[in-house]
Amino acid sequence: GTGKGEYLDNDERFIFFNRGVLEFLLKAKMQVDIIHCNNWPTALIPVFLRTHYSKKRQFKNIATVFTLHNVAYQGEFPPETLALTGLNWNYFNPKQLAFNGRFNFLKAGVIFSDVLNTVSSAYKREIQTEKHGFGLHKILNNRRDVFFSIRNGLDYEMWNPETDPYIVANYSLSDLKPKKKCKLDLIKEFGLSLSAKTPLIGMVSYMSSQKGFDILLEIVDKLMEMDVGLVILGKGHEEYENKFLNMQKKYPKKIALEFEMNPGLAHKVVAGADIFLIPSLYEPCGLNQLCSFRYGTVPVVRATGGLGETVKPFSLKTLRGNGFVFKEYSPKALLTVIKKALSCYKKPDHWQKIMEAGLRENFSWDTAARKYARLYQNALEIKRGG
Repeated sequence: GTGKGEYLDNDERFIFFNRGVLEFLLKAKMQVDIIHCNNWPTALIPVFLRTHYSKKRQFKNIATVFTLHNVAYQGEFPPETLALTGLNWNYFNPKQLAFNGRFNFLKAGVIFSDVLNTVSSAYKREIQTEKHGFGLHKILNNRRDVFFSIRNGLDYEMWNPETDPYIVANYSLSDLKPKKKCKLDLIKEFGLSLSAKTPLIGMVSYMSSQKGFDILLEIVDKLMEMDVGLVILGKGHEEYENKFLNMQKKYPKKIALEFEMNPGLAHKVVAGADIFLIPSLYEPCGLNQLCSFRYGTVPVVRATGGLGETVKPFSLKTLRGNGFVFKEYSPKALLTVIKKALSCYKKPDHWQKIMEAGLRENFSWDTAARKYARLYQNALEIKRGG
């Protein structure tokens, strides 16, 4: 779609694409073992394999893997959309393609795929509950025996503070001092009036309530009273863009906004900030906290999905942990955890330990790739067993 919304003919676009994938394989006489589908736009491929193409010998042994990145987006369309697929109307029933009287692409993928997967074990648990399943919790629970989870990895070559061409100074776990230059460069980039010692909070995010901007907005004034800087990079809902613009006008030397997603600037924010804030209402996996670990920038996150799996709360007793975590989705809880982080920031030895703990983490794609290889093997075994 566009920034203003989805295309009105997305049903037709993706029905055509899904059929096109299978037609290409036929015409190219390409034999594959696995078709890995992602989200609702590719969810009809498993359906077509079991219907229109069920008698094609070339497709007989293909196993389908369906990864759910965010079940909030389901691809729901009017019943008449079914006619565009060429499927029999018998499939439009509550046990297959129908959901609340509409044709639900995501549900179709869940029902017809051989194996399901999502991007963190916590998110897998969450979406099997009524609170987080967006209506699909029972269907997902019914398929729990073939439902797996593999956390996303991070491209460690693209996100590498030792070689990153976008940042003013490169640094590493063994030499963190140049990170200060990255902070000063970020402050200069946005024309903020902050000293090198002033805590700088960074965000690279779509501005929406799902990403926590509603509760953040409630505490901005209190944050400014605590003498911190705030840099936000990312487009979003017009409501939040306007409200944060008003906040920037109120605190022009402490708050910086950039609504155009700029890859180079994203690297500068991750490297230059002291704290990376991710107060999401829900977050299937999250990559930003992995980026922040990589750059020694301390994440402050809400315990949801992959955020709660990867960020371990720092303990003053054990001096262990790689970030700060809050559970209750509220302005009060968010403010409390930020205060805790800022208190720790005033103790350089403690802050150094947290930075180093993050830098020692390894969330590269190497581990995830090995897990996907096993998942594909499982899918083939399930297909053959079925």
